[in-house]
Amino acid sequence: MSLYRAAWMGPGRPLVRILLLLAAAVVAATTFPACEKIDRNMWDNPAFRPQEEPVRLPPAGSVPTKGLEHTPEPGTPQAAALKNPEKTTESSLLAGKELYGIFCTPCHGASGKGDGSVAKKFVPAPSDISAAGHGSHHTDGDLFAVVTHGRNGMPPFRSDLTAKERWLVVAYLRALK
Repeated sequence: MSLYRAAWMGPGRPLVRILLLLAAAVVAATTFPACEKIDRNMWDNPAFRPQEEPVRLPPAGSVPTKGLEHTPEPGTPQAAALKNPEKTTESSLLAGKELYGIFCTPCHGASGKGDGSVAKKFVPAPSDISAAGHGSHHTDGDLFAVVTHGRNGMPPFRSDLTAKERWLVVAYLRALK
């Protein structure tokens, strides 16, 4: 009988075998969870759809190439003091009307009275922003701040429209009758 077999099969050795098996089980039980932590990178990655680029966030403290835009909150004196830098021309009103038709008409309606095709589904209902309604009570700066930040269920359009486009919408609101 070989030395190896004698260690495992000899008389009085079951205790040694049990202790060795127990030690092996303890080592296996403590190392298998560590494998999961090493290989979790597939679960911890941000999700994105097939054939879609993952969203790459800018490094902390980076400055956007378009500069920082500081638009005051709606209803503040700073917002009321803002003036529309866009000249009101026929082409600017047409551009504002087109943007209004895309982003505002579904809720506020073509006339601005808050009677758009989806307005019935909202609580509170969209505001009357026509010249006869709410629109006449606010300055251009206030309307710009509301379009930028949103208010009372209205979503912000800061990421959808550039500052120039938001000012064109405000100019069109002033012409809306």
